[in-house]
Amino acid sequence: MNRPFEAVVFRPLPRPLKPFPQETEASFLDRLATANAMPVQRLQRPSHWLESRLDPVGRLSVLSGQPRTSIQYAIPRWERQAWNIPQGAFAVTPRWACRRCVARRTGSPGQGVMAWMSKLHDQVCIPHRLWIGRAVEAPAYQFDLADLPEIVAAQKRHYRLLRRYGPDMVNVCYEQTSRFWTTLLQHGYRISDLTRRLARLQPRPARSVRPWDPKRYAAIYPEIVKAMVFYAAPRWRGLALSGADEDFRAFHAEFVRRLPNESSLRTTAKPWFIHQLRMIAHTIEEVAPSAIE
Repeated sequence: MNRPFEAVVFRPLPRPLKPFPQETEASFLDRLATANAMPVQRLQRPSHWLESRLDPVGRLSVLSGQPRTSIQYAIPRWERQAWNIPQGAFAVTPRWACRRCVARRTGSPGQGVMAWMSKLHDQVCIPHRLWIGRAVEAPAYQFDLADLPEIVAAQKRHYRLLRRYGPDMVNVCYEQTSRFWTTLLQHGYRISDLTRRLARLQPRPARSVRPWDPKRYAAIYPEIVKAMVFYAAPRWRGLALSGADEDFRAFHAEFVRRLPNESSLRTTAKPWFIHQLRMIAHTIEEVAPSAIE
């Protein structure tokens, strides 16, 4: 008996390509199409009338010339049931991978790769000392931090907090302290280290500075992490939540000692500052029980 006809729809491309760790499927297809000088649509659907029985992972494996297991581990599928995509508190989002990591792994310095990363916790590429986090809209906007080791150290400290307290706690700590520092600077809170970092990152300030400029976020990042360490610690958070004035004064004094202000806050900003110190502690405390569980 003759075997039924089964068309070979997907064939290995002339130029194989290895995936980047945690690369998005769209990014890998785009790089694969560019390497083989063909449109992406041709890779996704090579025939208008023949259907393939291969699943998406199998198709990528055949096209790229890579083992199926390599595709599975390197290119996670963005689905709720995906086993290799963090969900919930560890949820990730597509972002530009470190351009130096990409150059080292692919051999193409000018190639951009989109990878799944945490928008809260992955701010610095530690091996290459490169800012890859907040407000980076393209690989060209990633900048070197070799002269600012405290920003790289802040990322290491951030990861230690994540391992110690878990994502639920650290997520809310980062969101609250990041928002707090942005507003605090607008109220006149001045830190000499921040000014020094900005001067190094941007020796000649642009005439029009975007409020979401990545260099501004990088400059304040060490202070954000210091505040996260402060609020994540149950002892200090307990003092902020205490109804005793003496306890809160101790918390306030320690906050100012760790993050000193070079100029006095405006009169109207002082009550707001005290109120925010308490409110951040309350917001984080609401998450603390579930984080412990």
